[in-house]
Parts: sequence; C-alpha cells; structure tokens
Amino acid sequence: MTKIVLWIIAAIMAVAAILYFVFKDTAYISFDDSEKTYEIKQRWDLPDELEEVSGLSWIGDNRIACIQDEDGIIFIYDISTSRVVSEYKFAGPGDYEAVAVDAKNAFVMRSDGRIFHVLNFTEDDLIVNEYQTPLDQEDVEGLALDSKNNRLLLTIKETKRADPAYKGIFSFDLDTMKMDEQPFFIINSRDSIFGTIKGRGAQKIIRPSEIEIHPITGEIYILDGFQPKLMIFNPQGDLKQIHLLDPEKFQQPEGLTFDSAGTLYISNESRRAPANILEVELNNTN
Repeated sequence: MTKIVLWIIAAIMAVAAILYFVFKDTAYISFDDSEKTYEIKQRWDLPDELEEVSGLSWIGDNRIACIQDEDGIIFIYDISTSRVVSEYKFAGPGDYEAVAVDAKNAFVMRSDGRIFHVLNFTEDDLIVNEYQTPLDQEDVEGLALDSKNNRLLLTIKETKRADPAYKGIFSFDLDTMKMDEQPFFIINSRDSIFGTIKGRGAQKIIRPSEIEIHPITGEIYILDGFQPKLMIFNPQGDLKQIHLLDPEKFQQPEGLTFDSAGTLYISNESRRAPANILEVELNNTN
C-alpha cells in the first residue's frame, strides 16, 4: 500500500514538473534580473484602504491623488509622511481604475468607460459631471490628461474587437466632451519590438493598465499590469522602448504618474506583497 502511495506521489510530482517547464514562459514573460533596465529608488507600503490602488496622479507638495477600484473616493497620499492625509468622496461604489488631476479638478475613469469630471474635488461644494464614452462594452483601465492638446487619453485592457493583438488608445476631447470613435494610435503586439521579448507567446499579450504623459519630453508611457512592462511611445504614438518589470517587485502594477521634474512613480495592488508605490528610475536603453 505504501509503495502505491509513493508511486502516485511521484507521478503527480513528475506531471507537475512537466507542466511547469512547458508553460512557465507562456504564463509570464521571462524576466532576467541581470538585464533589467531600471532601479527602484524608494518604496512606500500603502494602508489598508488603498489595498486595491488602481490609479495615481501627482498633485504637488509630495502628495499623490490615488483611486482604488471599489469606492468613489479620491485619496491624497503624502509620500513625505507615508500617510493618507485627505479623502474626497465623489460617487458611490464602483470599479474605478484611473484618476487625473488638473489644479482643483479631477477626472476619474470607471472600467465601463464612464468619466467622472469632479470640479473642486477638495471642497465641500464639489460638482460631479458624468460622461459615458462608447467604450461601455470594453474594459477601460487607463486615463491620462493631455493638457497640451486639451484632451484625455484612454487605454483598454480587454476588448471585444475583432483582433485582440491590437489595443487602441482613444482620445476624449475636453472642448466637446466627446470621444473620437477612431483610436489616436494602436498598440500592435505584432510590432517587431515585441519579438525581442522572451516568453513563448506571452509577449503577444498586451493588457494596458495605465497611461501617462511625461511632463518634460511629452512621451506617452503605458503600463501593462498582466505581463509587467512599461512601454514608451513618442507623442505621435510610435513605440520606442519597452522596459520589462520584475513580477516579484511589480506584483500587479496599476498606477503610474510623474512629478513635475519627471520622477516616475508606479503603484501595485496588493497581491503577493502589500500594496505599494515605487519610485522608479529608468536606464537609457537607446
């Protein structure tokens, strides 16, 4: 009887080992620490109320506006004191994925493509205007304020469109408060730059979780939370660089923002580690 049990255990272990080696590079992009193109300079572990942090926006004075994907609340986190210093409720429960702040006003994106324009969001008399985009059947995760062109840029994580290899970046005009039906540009996983990534097909999976514009260069940064990586596009939407991120340090990257000097911050939801914000310095890969 003991021998039978041992044989069963050995067979299970053998099958598990085979499955691991067959599928290990399919589930995740192969990350080589010796080839990483960034340094983590600082880390802030977030409190329980930001366990599901899903979006960031720098507002100055060491403070970052944060959104999480359960409550209609804008949290203000102070990186100098490592504390949430303010909370501003603008709506009820919902799947909120991104926030972009412009002076006293904020834009919040819900996953069904609904935009909440929160006027005077730090005041008692805040006003909320809502706009539904045509992306209500998609899974929208990213939102960036493009002040230079007076628009918002939106990213889609999952799509029901014909070709999943393409992920569109859409433009929402702040003059008309309407979204252009055709994407501003498209991420194409068949682009040759993705062919340099190891992963037995994992490099073809693109699920953008956030988008932001560099305050100095105007480059467009798009974060992928499923296969952790940071993609950098020029202002016209041409892909220039990809930085692979260690999935052990970036367990679920969902938020992205810059301070006025161009310092990069990336947030992670709580998964294998506490939710956190990381200050990241990228190396020049040109």
